[in-house]
Order: sequence, then structure tokens, then C-alpha cells
Amino acid sequence: MSVVTVSRTDEIRTGQHPGSDRIAVAVHAADRRLADQLEPALALPRELRLLAAGESALADVLLVFSEMVTDSLVDELTAMSAAARRPGQCIVLVAGPLRERHLAQLFGAGVVSILPYRDVTAHQVIRTVIASHSGQAVLPASLTRWLVEETRFMRTNLLATQGLAAGGLTVREVEVIRLIAQGEETAGIASSLSYSERTIKKIVKDLMSRLELRNRAHAVSYALRVGAI
Repeated sequence: MSVVTVSRTDEIRTGQHPGSDRIAVAVHAADRRLADQLEPALALPRELRLLAAGESALADVLLVFSEMVTDSLVDELTAMSAAARRPGQCIVLVAGPLRERHLAQLFGAGVVSILPYRDVTAHQVIRTVIASHSGQAVLPASLTRWLVEETRFMRTNLLATQGLAAGGLTVREVEVIRLIAQGEETAGIASSLSYSERTIKKIVKDLMSRLELRNRAHAVSYALRVGAI
């Protein structure tokens, strides 16, 4: 099995029960065959605490087994995620082949890690549950590539058609910040872009106000951080 583990950018999952540092795990199985095979092993690690049936809303990690991913399963996960009472509850999905149209919906429903249904082991599931709770995402390499391609599509096609670059900057603002990063002063930027100095000052002032940036150096740092330049 080829999987990629990456850090998530959202908040680290810390939803621990009072007096316990064990991860509360609820098992939801669309079909019980694999779940029945693996569930006894899931009760063994000291890091995990299995919840009883019907307590999925209290779980730190919702572990879902399904041989097939269907529209009804996606709807069910979305509803369970909405009903969660634990802050930052995340979902680990062990499933068969996925259709591309389901991926965005699954991530939107709270799925952070996906393991293939076929030949998965209890050890892999346990490691993935712990990693997911600590703020990582475990995904097959093919899905990681899909996420990269989706990000590229969003940036190239959707943002560009709206005159935006990464981080909510406009294309014109990026041009200005790039020249600032190269050490150009207002007069040089205006000359390079064929704008008046007054226009350049307004562009800089507007973007710093909108994004709450302190100065030009902060604007350059922000643009670098979001990948705009």
C-alpha cells in the first residue's frame, strides 16, 4: 500500500476527555465484515478508547469501514460530522475504490485520512487513527496527487478568471509586491508598470489595509507565505 502522510493546516486535534489522554474512537461500519475482524485489535492500544455504539458524536476520531463509497454514505458522514459534539472531530475512512466526484464531498464531511479497504491491517488502522488525531492526514499517493491537481486548477482557472492570485491578492497587487521584493521604490514601480506614483501608493495602501499588513516588508512576507510570488 502506498500512502502519503502530510500535516494538516487546520488546528491540531486535542479533544481529550477530562482525566484521560486516550483518543476516543467510534467505529461506524456500513458492512460489519472487516470491522468485526479488526475491532478487537483496536481495543488493545493504550492510546485508544473505543466508544460504545451510538456514541459517535462523542468521538475524537470516527473510524468508518465501507467496502463501497456511495452517495448515501457521503450524506451519512456529512450528517454525523454535523452532529459531532467533540471539537475538531475527524474521520478516518477505510474504503474501496473512490470516485473522483466523491472526494471533495468526503473531505468536506470531515474525512482527513483514507485507507484502502482491501488488505488493510489493524496496525495500519491504529497508526492512522493516532496520526489523524495528532493533526496529520494519511492518504494514498494517488489522492495526494489529486489534491495537488485540484489546488493547481483552483489557482490557475478560478482565481485567475476573477483577477485574483493566491492569498486574495489581485494580479496587479502581486505585480507591485514582486517589484517591492526586488528593492524597487515607488517611482521605479510606477515606471515599470506604467502607472502613476499616486496609483502605486493607493494599491499598496489598499492591500495593506484589506489584509491588515503593517508595512511593505510585511506585504512581501505575506505574498511569499501564500505562494503569490
